[in-house]
Amino acid sequence: MSDVAVPGEVITTDVVIVGAGPCGLFAVFELGLLDIKAHLVDILPKVGGQCAELYPEKPIYDIPGFPIVTGQGLVDNLVEQIKPFGPTFHLNQMIEALEPI
Repeated sequence: MSDVAVPGEVITTDVVIVGAGPCGLFAVFELGLLDIKAHLVDILPKVGGQCAELYPEKPIYDIPGFPIVTGQGLVDNLVEQIKPFGPTFHLNQMIEALEPI
């Protein structure tokens, strides 16, 4: 995993992704291909969302490219895939409001 942000610091980034589950992690990959930096915010203490929290050992059969993968296996592969793009994680933090600028 890459950087973990310090609460209260002023942050400048290209994109903020709410949720560090599989969709949020894959979004980092797609954005990274376009050279767009991302920060992920999640209320959970670790990345992976429901796959990692609720069923890390449960087999998943509908992920393209994987005949079978566990929830944690999927998360581990996504984390490995996004390493080159250096996302910053804001874990144990909740989004309370959004304001356009």
